[in-house]
Amino acid sequence: MSRIRGIEAKILKLQKEVQKQQLKQNGINEEDKKNREDALCTKDDPEKEQIKELVLKLPKLDKIFQVHRKIGEGTFSSVYLGSLRQHSDLPDAQKRWFAIKHLVPTAHPARIEHELRCLQDMGGRHNVIGVELCLRHLDTIVFVMPYIPHRKFSEYVGDMNAEELARYMHALLVALRHVHSFGVIHRDVKPSNFLYDRENRRYLLVDFGLAQRVCAAPEPPPAHSQSTAKRLREEEADSSPGAKRVALDLSLGTRAHSVPVSRRIDAIKQHALKQSLPRLQSASVAAAVPACACAGLAGACAAGGATGCARRGAARAARAGTQGFRPPEVLLKSPRQGTALDTWAAGVVLASVLTARYPFFRASDDVSALAELADLLGTEPIQRVAASLACSAVFSYGRRVVVSGKRSGICLRKLARRLRGAPPIPPTPAAPPAHAALSAPASHAALAPPAALSASNCLRCRLPQLQCLCATNTQPSPNPDDIVVADFPESAFSLAMRLLDPDPRSRLSAHDALQHPFLTHLPH
Repeated sequence: MSRIRGIEAKILKLQKEVQKQQLKQNGINEEDKKNREDALCTKDDPEKEQIKELVLKLPKLDKIFQVHRKIGEGTFSSVYLGSLRQHSDLPDAQKRWFAIKHLVPTAHPARIEHELRCLQDMGGRHNVIGVELCLRHLDTIVFVMPYIPHRKFSEYVGDMNAEELARYMHALLVALRHVHSFGVIHRDVKPSNFLYDRENRRYLLVDFGLAQRVCAAPEPPPAHSQSTAKRLREEEADSSPGAKRVALDLSLGTRAHSVPVSRRIDAIKQHALKQSLPRLQSASVAAAVPACACAGLAGACAAGGATGCARRGAARAARAGTQGFRPPEVLLKSPRQGTALDTWAAGVVLASVLTARYPFFRASDDVSALAELADLLGTEPIQRVAASLACSAVFSYGRRVVVSGKRSGICLRKLARRLRGAPPIPPTPAAPPAHAALSAPASHAALAPPAALSASNCLRCRLPQLQCLCATNTQPSPNPDDIVVADFPESAFSLAMRLLDPDPRSRLSAHDALQHPFLTHLPH
């Protein structure tokens, strides 16, 4: 009996080895095979029940497709992996795989129609996902779309080299250029919505649930008609709440369009004087007024009475997308928002790869996000943009940004070196005057030793020069092509800063970004 059991065990072992060899020949490893197994046998009971409930509500779906497992979930939809039932006997490598998106029953019908039209009009070309089939029974609606295998952005964000990054950004900007040519803003550009099949170099821009048109057509209704819950995000769930930042958003409680413009401006000024934080007019006043807990720390206090940084109500504006990818015009509640929203998000993705940090911004609310932008770009550019956005609207919203301390901004190149562990660029000593060089003896021709250079501190941040991250207008090398940070050329950082321009009017469009030197070597 024991011999029979031993023979059976050997046969089982041989069968497993043969299976492994077949999977290897078909280009499928064990992990992919395991992930593609039927969810009814491998997943927990709640997921089984969801799939069972879906196929019961939509019998047509069960007749055509075999639903395997859930691959994504949000507030307004769930996405499942499916394959054709007629291909059930084929090996996994020969099957055609689909992403089946099930929309929640409370989604507004007009919003569903708008998303479907976007997929039909723009999808299937230029790295934009299309739709193969739409099924509906009563309040159960599913979109059947192509599926490509992909991994999470966080798994390869630190492994991409300059060439791969250029291809990735080129593909993303090509997709955005195509979408923008239809007068549509995606509004939710981020790595989890730009699928990347690394092995086969395939890309897909997905999820048009928040898309809207730029033209003055009637705005599509909210994505969720019976709930105000915020949109959950798959990969952004690990973002820890950041420290709240000091910023002030002033807006009128009521807007009467029949009131003359001059009277509205006077009302804005009066409202600003009543609602704004106490201003420090002089040193004596500063001593009399108790300092805020976050003063001088680039942070905002959650408490502090009626004038606390987190006690102010927020104004309403268009849908904002995912936190961490929102540009200044969204954070400042500008009434005018265009396709520059998407190119800003593309710049955030590029900065994440350059610094090998994802998410790049970790703010938990709009106030904190504004301060993070002020730390990176400087307080003055953010304040200028706030003022310009307020003046650009027909009905001014009275936007102002008040901070407890000025910031000069951070050099993205220096930041990438610090975060990637690369050696910092030594400061270039200023050349001595010509007459001094001629009169100096040969023994004193040498400049200060490196120790003296490293000991000198930056006048802005007071840190040693080798630790300073302050943005400067001087280049460490006369030839920008010689500047390489972790295999990334200067042109990559230049493109990132052009995409992260706080002013949407001067920010690069997707079309112009494709003409940038970092991407010009790739076919357009």
